[in-house]
Amino acid sequence: MHRMILPTIPHVHLRNLGFVVLIFTSIPIGHAASPDPKALKFFETKIRPILSSNCYSCHGEKKQKSNLRLDNISYILQGGDAGPAIVPRDVMASHLMKAVSYEDEDLQMPPDAKLEDSQIADLKKWIELGAPWPENEVKQVKKPGEFTAEERAWWAFQPVKAVNPPEIKESKQSIVKNDIDKFILNKLNQENLTQAPEASRYELVRRVYYDLHGLPPTPEQVKAFIEDNSPAAYERLIEQLLADKKYGERWAQHWLDLVRYAESDGYRQDAYRASAWHYRDYVIRSFNDNKPYDRFVREQLAGDELSPENPEVLVGTTYIRNGIYEYNQRDAVAQRQTILNEIADTTGELFLGLSFGCARCHDHKFDPILQKDYYRLQSFFTPMQWRDDLKLATAAQKMSMKRN
Repeated sequence: MHRMILPTIPHVHLRNLGFVVLIFTSIPIGHAASPDPKALKFFETKIRPILSSNCYSCHGEKKQKSNLRLDNISYILQGGDAGPAIVPRDVMASHLMKAVSYEDEDLQMPPDAKLEDSQIADLKKWIELGAPWPENEVKQVKKPGEFTAEERAWWAFQPVKAVNPPEIKESKQSIVKNDIDKFILNKLNQENLTQAPEASRYELVRRVYYDLHGLPPTPEQVKAFIEDNSPAAYERLIEQLLADKKYGERWAQHWLDLVRYAESDGYRQDAYRASAWHYRDYVIRSFNDNKPYDRFVREQLAGDELSPENPEVLVGTTYIRNGIYEYNQRDAVAQRQTILNEIADTTGELFLGLSFGCARCHDHKFDPILQKDYYRLQSFFTPMQWRDDLKLATAAQKMSMKRN
């Protein structure tokens, strides 16, 4: 089976879970030099009214027939299915002029009635002037297959870099325990807020238990922490809770929610999955063993290729079996595609932190994901087969089973 294996990421453990991001690049669309005041006046008095009255209802913010939008020069230059709507200073090459002139029976705009000759002449003059448009209104939009500079500058796609903690006044140094406190205190000062009072030992022990185990401490556990006057009491409590199997059981549930783990198939038939618990326990063990995040990811996407004879690795690949399924579905081809869509959507959202599903039908409107990239990702899973004949056993165990 052909699989996707993510490139190496920094050695991160599950107790300090990080996220993987893709960095996309693009080239923004440009526009002509600053128009002179007379040209702008001509645009405002002649051209904008034509566009507003005749074009925006079908090619505006809410609706874009033929993927063409005409309410900003950037969209006009980008064009739609037929290409750029205009080419500044080249009337003959501008599709907009051909449409409004009714030269082509298949391309006549507006469709209800031809513009007046004077309006067509004004549009022609506007294009000859270089299509002036107020600079402060010009939007930066992406061409098909490209991304804007604004999208590339989004904070989540920036590489991780070292940052020095802010300086804190000496008078407040006593409440700073580590560098994270410096960032928090600095932001509180910027917002003119004061720091909350330090939690009591009773509040602290309850918060820690709820956070790491999801359960409150017993009265005996609370008493033991409150009466422990050692300077290392808090650190010792944290290590104790992390070493308990309840830690993995608590934090595995968050990952299991993200991978849409369930013990039934979903849909209407919703058959029981008798072996699903193996993946659940694999995730719990991974958290409790403090498995490096990069290995955790690889085992789920390609465990059967990384170490097919190791059941502790192979079981991770059952991540791919968490999707919806209905064995008695009549349209098997459509169901297969639904399964592929679902695994591509989930993988993009889970490992890249992006809403991939929108790119299934078109280039993503908000996240920098192209439709073709969506199906490139999905292609890694297209050859997959759900196997029910594999044994979660070592080579020695399999040999022993054969002998018996």
